[in-house]
Amino acid sequence: MNSTLAHTPLRVAACFILALSVSAHATENGVDNIAPGTDGFFTLPLDVNNLPDHLFAFVLYYNHYKAKKLNISSQGGKVPGAEITSDSITPRLDYVGPLRVFGGRLGGYIAVPYVRQRVSAFGLNDERNSIGDTTLAPIILWDMGKTLTLGAALEITIPTGHYDADRLANTSTNFYTYKPLFSFTWLPTERTELSLKATYSFNEENDDTDYRSGQIFHFDYSASYGVTDNLRLGLNGYYLKQTTDDKQHGRTVQFFGEDVDDGMRGQVFAVGPALHYTFLEYCSAEIRWAKEFDVENRPEGDMLWAKVSIPFEL
Repeated sequence: MNSTLAHTPLRVAACFILALSVSAHATENGVDNIAPGTDGFFTLPLDVNNLPDHLFAFVLYYNHYKAKKLNISSQGGKVPGAEITSDSITPRLDYVGPLRVFGGRLGGYIAVPYVRQRVSAFGLNDERNSIGDTTLAPIILWDMGKTLTLGAALEITIPTGHYDADRLANTSTNFYTYKPLFSFTWLPTERTELSLKATYSFNEENDDTDYRSGQIFHFDYSASYGVTDNLRLGLNGYYLKQTTDDKQHGRTVQFFGEDVDDGMRGQVFAVGPALHYTFLEYCSAEIRWAKEFDVENRPEGDMLWAKVSIPFEL
């Protein structure tokens, strides 16, 4: 029952363009509230119908991202001298209750990250440390047997972080995002696990810049094998594709007065190894790494996620 967190590297990249573009406020190319790669092994709990009536879980994430490439079409491709680093720590609280909706159990979650961003390019540097944007969602979980759970949610990201249109580094996108979500966790065999979370983002306009980031389709995926009763090894990653143009002042973004041919549509695919460990019977810890490929209008780098999950009943 994992949430979408504030994806700090993309926000840094968007603000980084402020120092490169001569177009007023055309700064948000590639920005989103998705945090690709957040969700890995066991995205959803199994055997949902037999969980306690009031089940909580405290989840703590650590994320590190570093990119030395920034591919922006309006800048002619690769932006020289770019280096983007971000770190975040994000506590999240999950809840599954006894109420049933459409045949599934109703629950919810809320996550609030603390973010550190660093940006360097062309002799310019900026850094910001503060709270990021808050994500919350109701979710419905369907128990399809002891080896399959389906989930549907509506995530809402609220701009609670710090934003300044004149800064290179920001911890907020300064706009709301609404994300319908579908996910599943499936055990096709006793030791094999497959999980997927897919979202589609609708972004509101940034009122400070009159800029609206395009709609985005994205999914996280994982596949693991239990080498022991407590230890699983596998692969994880994500895919993201922007489906509509970025717009400013109601029209496709421009560079030097001309429409950007690809509408600043972002794209990325990532894959890498991962490890999942279960302890104290129901608690778990995992560490996942992924390298990005086939990137357009976004930073390109390596992503590291670490996560601890501790369920409890009240």
